[in-house]
This record gives sequence, C-alpha cells and structure tokens, in this order.
Amino acid sequence: MSQNNNIRYTVISCLAIISMVIGLFVYDTVTEKELTADQYKLLKFYKLNTKRELSDFQLASGNEVFTNDDLKDQWNLIFMGFASCPDMCPMTMNQISKTSDLLKAESPELLKDITFTIVSIDPDRDSPTKILNYAQAFNEDFIGVSGAIDEIYKLATNLTLPFVPVLNSTENNYDMDHSMNLALISPDGKYYGFFKSPHNPENLAKALKSLIIFAR
Repeated sequence: MSQNNNIRYTVISCLAIISMVIGLFVYDTVTEKELTADQYKLLKFYKLNTKRELSDFQLASGNEVFTNDDLKDQWNLIFMGFASCPDMCPMTMNQISKTSDLLKAESPELLKDITFTIVSIDPDRDSPTKILNYAQAFNEDFIGVSGAIDEIYKLATNLTLPFVPVLNSTENNYDMDHSMNLALISPDGKYYGFFKSPHNPENLAKALKSLIIFAR
C-alpha cells in the first residue's frame, strides 16, 4: 500500500471518528433527559427516599366513592384545602389550573397520565358534591373529594399535609390552618414526593412533565 493510500485511510478514519463524536455530542445535547434531584429541588419538588404506602381510606367525589384505587394507574397531584377559603386555596387552585394548561400546551397526551385533586379538610361545610363543583370551577377535569373527618385526617397524615380540624363550630365563617404543599402520588398509588409552597405554574409543569415522561 502506497504512502498516499495510508494517508488517505488515516484521514478518512479521523474524519469518521470526528463525525461520530460530533453525532454523540449533538444527540446528548438535543435528547431530553429526566431532571436531576438538584434540578427538581430548584423547582421545589422533593422526592421521598422511599415511596410510602397509604393507609386504606374511603371518601367521596360527588356521588362516587373515592378510595385508594382511584389513586392508581396515573400520577395524582393532591392539594388539601377547603371551598370557603378566602385567599390561599383559590390562589393555589388557580396555579394548579395554569399548570394543567401549560402541560396541555406542551402535549395533550401528558394530561392523560395525571389527575389533579383537592381533598377538603372542611367536611362540615364541604359535601362531596360541593367540593367537586368547587374543583371543576377551576378546571372541568379536576376532582374534588370530601368525607368523614377521620378518613381525611388519616390521608393528610399519610401525605404529611397537616391541618387543624374545625368540628361542629357555631360560627360559619371560620378559617382553617393547613399546609399549602402539594403531594404527588405515583401510578402505583404510593406517596412519591411533594411540591413545597409557594407554587409557580411554570416550575410545577416542568417538574411534572419530567416525572410523567421519565419516572415510570
């Protein structure tokens, strides 16, 4: 083989290697990846080290029974609030609604894998029908859940979303102290992690999109 042929093959080999390296770099750059733990934290999402089993519960949404089984087969973002809340609850529900809109704009298919739910901490004033109507006033696909206070409190404890119950009050315009965090349930019905308040729709949507696509 002549020296010219050797040079020619060397050049071709080098170009092939360079092309492969460039191709891998471009692929790595444009291919979407799941967010890292630190990136999730910047978006105020905190994943539990171990997913947590939920105690069995039985609540209701409208005229339908709502149990652990209703939290399976898709992601569920849960907020615990109440319909008579004057400010923080409607603000949070509005932020969740905007999050849903952002996900829908990104890809309508994403919304098939997640449900947004408000669980009332105020069953004395929020019947299952009232809280469902409240939820759907923000988005027709949202779910509102209520029921017996002991079942609600058990779920809140499981999800580390504390609140101070108000029972049999003689006042009708009382306020309630409760967590503003949002709990995320994985498709196997387990407590997966939480979003710390205050909430930002863009951050919520970005974190949820990554979770829905990659953390299956």
